[in-house]
Amino acid sequence: MLSKGVANGAPFIDWITLSEHRPEGGLPLVLRGVTSYHDAAGNCRFERVSPASHGGSYATSVAVGCDGARLYLSGNAGRFSRRDNVFNHDWHGTLGCVEGIVVSLGLPPFRFARDVPNGGTQSGARVHRLDVTRNFAAGSDSQARAVIRWLAGRSVARVKRGRQGDESVWWANTHRMFKAYLKGAELVAHGADPKSRVVQWCQDNGVVRVEVEMKRRLLSRLELERLDDITQERLEEAYEDETAILREVDRSDEPDILDVIPARSRAYAAAWLAGVDVTTIASRATLFRHAKACRAVGINILEPRNVVQFPTRVRIVELTPCVMPDWYSLEVDREDAA
Repeated sequence: MLSKGVANGAPFIDWITLSEHRPEGGLPLVLRGVTSYHDAAGNCRFERVSPASHGGSYATSVAVGCDGARLYLSGNAGRFSRRDNVFNHDWHGTLGCVEGIVVSLGLPPFRFARDVPNGGTQSGARVHRLDVTRNFAAGSDSQARAVIRWLAGRSVARVKRGRQGDESVWWANTHRMFKAYLKGAELVAHGADPKSRVVQWCQDNGVVRVEVEMKRRLLSRLELERLDDITQERLEEAYEDETAILREVDRSDEPDILDVIPARSRAYAAAWLAGVDVTTIASRATLFRHAKACRAVGINILEPRNVVQFPTRVRIVELTPCVMPDWYSLEVDREDAA
């Protein structure tokens, strides 16, 4: 069921990976195969069950596995058998989609610890990955591309960055992945009709999808591993923290920005503002020292700065959460009825 918050632009779930171990066993087998690992004497030391790929309409699928005691699901459960995922379900709705999938395969629903007989704090299902997503409207396709270019100039400590033109940018490490991309372009890249209503809506509104993939280490640190501990409210709080980069202020265009930079770092900031590659005029250690002072006032001299000579014009792009259109539906579609 779709919550009012998601309909009004709140974050939603775009991927979930979870598992549950049931010591009592007796569950139906659902698997693609089993990989056995043997020692030099031929004794089996370890077996790994490969989950089955469960397919739905519109080339959607999720991975579901069960070896009789361990239940596993991974994929975009809310997207299953739907035409697209421009919008998706909130936490409660996603759990409903997960339950519908596993029950259709003859498996029991994942359990909360409180629902496990004689269960302790480690009982019940555990979440290993969760992608929390939100759509933002930049107002037009050109302004959405400007947002991607602006983000590509940002940096995140201890996180590697990647970029694909002015359509997508991402940062990733072992804890998380932050992704921002043009949703309309992504739909077309995956086979959607460029003239379809949903693609045109994304392009006309300049929809930028901002997604946070929360990996196991981050979920553990935030105490969001157990099914019992997760709520929509806690996920929204985590999403706001992880997307703080969207609220950073770029002060590089302010005419008096140099006046508030410490004197020792001012020359490096001025060179960077003029488009000079500062890595050619100072050592790495020196640059990092002055970069710290410059970041305190909102500019990053370690990132390349593209300078084009033209009359000064300041563009302000305001990102607003997208409200789901009245014509958009989260109901499962039947492909043969399309």
